[in-house]
Amino acid sequence: MSKIVAIKHAEVMKRLLNTPEAVAAYQEAMEEDALLEQLTEWRENAGLTKAEVAKRMGVNPPAINRLERNVTKASYHTLKRYAAACGINMTIVAANK
Repeated sequence: MSKIVAIKHAEVMKRLLNTPEAVAAYQEAMEEDALLEQLTEWRENAGLTKAEVAKRMGVNPPAINRLERNVTKASYHTLKRYAAACGINMTIVAANK
């Protein structure tokens, strides 16, 4: 019977993020996760349910569920409407590089 050997997170990351493509994909996933967290934070800070946001946006509640599950499919216009429904004036600011 083989033994299970624990591997530290840093070692897993080193093994998996060994190409520029893998690093880019990981960064993109992290950005998507951050955007989803931001949307949820806006809604929760506004004290709104998904159904209330949907009503303010003029869409059905399942649309908000889909948006919050798969934010990568959302258009800029949809994100602005979601933000406005939560009382947020969303603007995009270019990062200084």
